Amino acid sequence: MSFMKNLFCRSLGACTIALVSLSAPMAIGQAATAASSAQDAQPAKSSDVLNPALNVVSQTMAGLNISRWKAPGEVRGAMQQNADSISRDLHNTLPGLLAQADAAPNSIPAILPVYRNVDALYDVLLRVSETANLAAPENESANISSSLNQLESARKDLSNVILSIAKNQEAEITKLRATVAQYAAAQQAAPAKTTVVDDGPAKTSSTKPKHKKKPAPAQTPTKPAAEPAPSQPQ
Repeated sequence: MSFMKNLFCRSLGACTIALVSLSAPMAIGQAATAASSAQDAQPAKSSDVLNPALNVVSQTMAGLNISRWKAPGEVRGAMQQNADSISRDLHNTLPGLLAQADAAPNSIPAILPVYRNVDALYDVLLRVSETANLAAPENESANISSSLNQLESARKDLSNVILSIAKNQEAEITKLRATVAQYAAAQQAAPAKTTVVDDGPAKTSSTKPKHKKKPAPAQTPTKPAAEPAPSQPQ
């Protein structure tokens, strides 16, 4: 009866270890699959978020006639330099940054250069808008203000995209860490696995044991027969 009980306990322990060993990797695999699925759900591309506003800004810069603004020459010169800088950035710098960001829409390091560039572009356009409100014709001032508002809205939308990506990645990392921690705890709680090696029945020697020879009994020397005494003459 005790033999059957021990056998049952060993079998139960082996099953427990097997279940832990199988279920934990499956759980980790499921967590990794969930993370991969989250990566597959692509967010909005940076170009889709920014291009409408960037096109408006480009058209606005092309329609300015800063030489007619009612401002000192050095002010008009500075505003013309700002407008030219904005146009160069829109046509030379931003397209390459947007292409890199669009190629990796889930990568924050790929999107951040775009956001920083747009942030700097907004600051330059803001200076132009503030001067235009004082010196530019009304239609040009209104166009610059409108393009500034659209660029600001697009910049906020891009920041929300970055924030959403960061939150999703953090949530997936948290799930994966929790799954790994559960697996480690299950491994520690599982009973130690004992390996029994069955070598089969004990081997018997095929050679017969050698028997020691018994020593031969010692032979006692035999006395020679006594010769008959010679007969004396009568």
